[in-house]
Amino acid sequence: MKYKKTFIFLIFLIVVALGFGGWWYNNNRVAKYHVNQTRTATVFIPGMGGNNITSNYMVSSWDKDRVATKALQVYVKDNGKVSTTKQFNKIGKNNPVVQVTFQTNNKPGFEGSRMPYLMRYLHNKYGIKKVNLIGHSSGGTIIYDYLTRHNHTKDVPETVHFVSMADTYPLKDPKYINNLPKNLEILNFCGDIDHTGSDGLIPTKDIKPMKNLVKGHVKSYKFQIYHGDPQQAQHSMLHENPEVNKIIAQYLYN
Repeated sequence: MKYKKTFIFLIFLIVVALGFGGWWYNNNRVAKYHVNQTRTATVFIPGMGGNNITSNYMVSSWDKDRVATKALQVYVKDNGKVSTTKQFNKIGKNNPVVQVTFQTNNKPGFEGSRMPYLMRYLHNKYGIKKVNLIGHSSGGTIIYDYLTRHNHTKDVPETVHFVSMADTYPLKDPKYINNLPKNLEILNFCGDIDHTGSDGLIPTKDIKPMKNLVKGHVKSYKFQIYHGDPQQAQHSMLHENPEVNKIIAQYLYN
């Protein structure tokens, strides 16, 4: 029995060591890089059940590497009232990033209807004129609903880029698709674990058809697959991956 317990403990140590080794490798293999600095704010919208923690690794890494600046964390109540829970830095020509938490964070359609309140708040309180919108998983659905189903008045920022990470979209949306901003640039990004054709949750083949939906309605569209092991390409690990951080930052800021 003693030897059995020792063996199990050794296996446990090996698993921990391999996990730490993979984490260390992922966090130290990306060379330093530089991007342009602008006043365009990047707003991160988390997916089902998400909050500020969802984007914290990505945003903090950008801030540490002076790629973008961790600026605001905001909270959107169900009644549309928006408040700043933390301000880390001023909004300036420093690629400011805004992390968003919704009071109800498990109903994408409802969250999409709260987006105009959020956008007006950023415009009126902080003078933000342009935004990049990043949505992970159903966060992409929230952004898509905002861009297509809500009027874009002069008191909301112009959306320059839309980065969709690991989400699917309706193949036919003729009633609202024409509302997409004509100058919008889209990156449709997904993971593929060990060339299995899936990120462990959503098959690549279900993500790719977004092109057929938006083609001819936006300025540009790009589809990109990230191939890697489960620690790198799994659905919920994409925003924890320094290589993915670099790909998205260079898309947004160069």
